Amino acid sequence: MMKQQTSYVTEAFLEGRTLVYGHRGSRAYAPMNTIPAFELAIQQGAQGIELDVQLSADRELVIIHDFTVDGTTDGTGAVKDLLFAELRELNAAAQFSPMAEPLNGHIPHYPFTMIPTLEEVFSLVKEGAPLDFIINIEIKAPYCRENGRDEAENDNGIEALVANCIDRYEMDRNVIISSFNPPTLQRFKAIKPAIPVGFLVEEASPAYTTGLIAQLLPESSGTRGHEAWHPRFSMVTTEAIAQERQEGRMTQVWTVNDATVAHQLRDWGAIGFITDMPDRILAALN
Repeated sequence: MMKQQTSYVTEAFLEGRTLVYGHRGSRAYAPMNTIPAFELAIQQGAQGIELDVQLSADRELVIIHDFTVDGTTDGTGAVKDLLFAELRELNAAAQFSPMAEPLNGHIPHYPFTMIPTLEEVFSLVKEGAPLDFIINIEIKAPYCRENGRDEAENDNGIEALVANCIDRYEMDRNVIISSFNPPTLQRFKAIKPAIPVGFLVEEASPAYTTGLIAQLLPESSGTRGHEAWHPRFSMVTTEAIAQERQEGRMTQVWTVNDATVAHQLRDWGAIGFITDMPDRILAALN
């Protein structure tokens, strides 16, 4: 039997390398979670991208952050209630406004831009990114209940569809799955135990979710465990990173746009930096 190859993100952790991810692509300069934003992150030299995946009403894997389309497109309504064809008619660049000027000093005009699919992102990375490029896939889900049970709409089978897409594009080594929802990570890990998963946390996260991740994915790695801690940068301490490392887990932080903060977090032991400005954080850390 062929030995399972180590994921690229795990290799980076074991080798002590720093990873810079474009947050929803290079979202400071291009419409978030679109192909142009992902292309720009690749062009700027990021080692990976972070994106958000949800299901349309007819169960297509679409890349969009909010649970509704109102905040980024020219449409309205919940993603889960809209058909894929309806989502594709929306302009994902409709509300884009640049956050800053990139180091190369050029922000193009973005005309009509479609909401992409996970397949399209995989195709882009396979064709246009380095072999070891990493995709941090956040499976979007609301917080589960305190007893660890998900509402029916959360347990919608998205984990199996994501796993199937990974298989079809042979992206096992290139992906890490993340979520704020411990049952989501547990369901994915049951399907693809060799792919690392990261537990997302922020200040607003219910305290019980930390207990649930320890209960549902108790090991630091392997079939039942979680391999990464993905906190918002403002809640990180050197002690917390050290504790995660002691338990065999890497720390990847979001959303880091300040060079001084990035340096401090790297000194503390963080290996991954999810940023709206990959060009600036790469320049600062190199």
